[in-house]
Amino acid sequence: MRRYDYVMIKNIKKTIVLMLIVSMGLMTSCAKAYTKSIVIGIMSDIGAVPFLIADEKGFFEDRGLDVEIVVFKSAIDRDSALQTGNLDAAMADMLSIVFYTEANLPVKMVAKTAGDYVMVTSPQMSLSQFNQSESPSIGISSNTVIEFATEMIAKADGNEQHVESVVIPQMPVRLEMLRSGELDAATLPEPLASSAVLSGGTVVGSTEDIGLEPGILVFTDALIDDAESTVAIFEAYNDAAQWLNENDEATIYDMLTSSLGFSELLKDQGVLPIYNAIEAPNAETFDAVSEWMFDKGVSKHKYNYDALTDINLIPQDDF
Repeated sequence: MRRYDYVMIKNIKKTIVLMLIVSMGLMTSCAKAYTKSIVIGIMSDIGAVPFLIADEKGFFEDRGLDVEIVVFKSAIDRDSALQTGNLDAAMADMLSIVFYTEANLPVKMVAKTAGDYVMVTSPQMSLSQFNQSESPSIGISSNTVIEFATEMIAKADGNEQHVESVVIPQMPVRLEMLRSGELDAATLPEPLASSAVLSGGTVVGSTEDIGLEPGILVFTDALIDDAESTVAIFEAYNDAAQWLNENDEATIYDMLTSSLGFSELLKDQGVLPIYNAIEAPNAETFDAVSEWMFDKGVSKHKYNYDALTDINLIPQDDF
């Protein structure tokens, strides 16, 4: 073989190898560039804030995700969006996952979310008056995490035999009736509970005080099957949680007011908690929820935690 032919063949081989390397690089790059838009439904409470920050600060985009955040003021509207396939993920609670399961919705709980449900007295009633009352009226929403939280807080406080539950589904109405003294107390999520305290109410107790964590994040089975996207969402959430812990909430409070409806009066009150990295839903809380729902006839069965969760993709590294 002539030297010219040998060099030519050698150069062709190098070119082919180079093309293969470039091609493999492009394939790897494409595998990390998620093209599906993921829609996440959030509620107007403190558990929603890391999702908003992940979107606002570009943490989802940094992880190669195309995410749309949809804010819901009503759990009914959120559930309807899940049922019609318009959400890939949503903030919810442990009662909801039982209802979803019984409705055969293809979703599982994948993590817990930050949040607290707080029983607060009216400005017209002190804590000692509330505790001495034979039958204090407490504003709730029926067959919801609010009713569960109310009964658990009352039980821990020793008042479960004396509580008179008043069903008021709309939380803003419940808050106004509490402020006006039409209710002795009400159970509210944060930051509405902090708003009630700012108006002169007193905290009776909360789910956080008694070690219950009913707030969860649910994913559709289709999203869970997309392991890369699932992990990327968790990582972006962790980026946002860390950012929130390191920055003054006053710098973002105007966004929380406009996006989530947080009261402007709470701007300097420090309503946001220290956020943890993504964690598995609390199994003890789920067992308490499942038993409570079954005992009240709200659900058909007592459900197994493992059957309703998928926590295999939660990152093991904390921040």
